[in-house]
Amino acid sequence: MPRIRYLGFIIDKDGRRPDPEKIEAVRQMPVPRNVAEVRSSLGMISYYGSFVAEMRKIRALLDDLMKKNATFRWTSKCEEAFQSAKDVLTSDLLLTHFDPSLEVIVAADASDYGIGAVILHRMPNCTEKAICHSSRSLTAAERNYGQIEKEGLALIFAVRNFHRYIYGRRFRLLTDHKPLLNIFGSMKAIPTYTANRLQRWKLILMGYDFGLEYRSTTAFGQADALSRLIPSGPNQTEDIVLAKIEQDILTVHEASINALPVTRTSIQGESRKDLEIWKITKMLKQGSWPAKPEGNMRDWKALRHALSAQDGCLYFGLGIVISKSLRGKVLKQLHKGHPGMTRMKMLARGYVYWMNIN
Repeated sequence: MPRIRYLGFIIDKDGRRPDPEKIEAVRQMPVPRNVAEVRSSLGMISYYGSFVAEMRKIRALLDDLMKKNATFRWTSKCEEAFQSAKDVLTSDLLLTHFDPSLEVIVAADASDYGIGAVILHRMPNCTEKAICHSSRSLTAAERNYGQIEKEGLALIFAVRNFHRYIYGRRFRLLTDHKPLLNIFGSMKAIPTYTANRLQRWKLILMGYDFGLEYRSTTAFGQADALSRLIPSGPNQTEDIVLAKIEQDILTVHEASINALPVTRTSIQGESRKDLEIWKITKMLKQGSWPAKPEGNMRDWKALRHALSAQDGCLYFGLGIVISKSLRGKVLKQLHKGHPGMTRMKMLARGYVYWMNIN
């Protein structure tokens, strides 16, 4: 079967595009006459919005009509934005399929009121093709962040949204904010005077294998434009690619365990006995954490997006979380050969983790 229709899309060997039959419904959409009809129109626009990096600019005026206590006034500019959205959505749009054998690039950017991200493939002919776009507006509190924190938040938003594509494999992470290179792109420990949220975000990013690169704003069209979209609805769910990525993650986790001076069985056994690890694993499986955890659990909750449980072991990023009872044995092995402090920390971060390991 050369192609299939699925949930409003045509899927073939080249990628995924809107179904022409469904797009005809977009072409025939009447001009909204009230807020309810604007909401319905935006629902259709949002569904296919992942194909269009520029959609946030086009629909901004329509989003304004959805604001609380806003007066509904359909102006000529609203009409122009509505027709532009229809024109774009009825054009030839395409997202490429995810291919584990190709280079992966993740780009993120922030504006004063939104953050955006895109995941792309670097193709053999050196072109870049989008796999998926994602964006969201900043909360009232986030809009008070400094620009460096907004840009850092955009990177965290990107890796969380595209986690299933990038976890357990090498990828390029792009930013147009140079100061972030010294904070997130360096192997050195983050300075103690750095803002707490940047320190927490660096810990989250340590769970991923990436090279952080600077790309100027002028060459940053997709992510930069996405950051200026203010969506009125929930964030779009990213495509889910299961078998290949899950196998990659399992392979990396197994390699981490095999490199340690303790066996998988001993790690599993001691993890079951460690009350802290047991509690964390339980909360991960349940998908819920206490609203106000106490002690170390407060710090673990901040890292929850980089935690995973597999085969009776707890992982932070690619490193396995070691129970208190085995830390001495692991440290003894790390000290073997008398490496310098920096070298020893790098060895430790490559395979193991526990709170305050530094």
